Amino acid sequence: MSQREFVVELEDEATIAHLKAALSAADRTSTEDQDRLELLIDRFAGLRVEVFAREHPPPHFRVIGGGESANYRIADCVQLNGDLRRQYRAVKAWHAANKPKIIEAWNRRRPSDCPVGEYREV
Repeated sequence: MSQREFVVELEDEATIAHLKAALSAADRTSTEDQDRLELLIDRFAGLRVEVFAREHPPPHFRVIGGGESANYRIADCVQLNGDLRRQYRAVKAWHAANKPKIIEAWNRRRPSDCPVGEYREV
């Protein structure tokens, strides 16, 4: 990532300090949240649930555990690919209890140039 430098001449030290703090906070948010590929949604039963920022359709979430992973459709928790077949009942129960949480995480992670837009219930 390239560094950008701006030169601004201000005489008010309080304004300069406020501006530096705001720019620093914006940089941290951009780097830590938006540029991170995955977002951890939850952990349960030794499994990790994630949503990724730049993804392909259909809207889905990934479950990882025991060296295996699988993707599940947000709409109905149908397994799209991967392993974890023995954990499907646990994943399905978690999905039923947490679907709004998954939708919120999916929608929050969509960058403006992502080919898959926000998830909306039909």
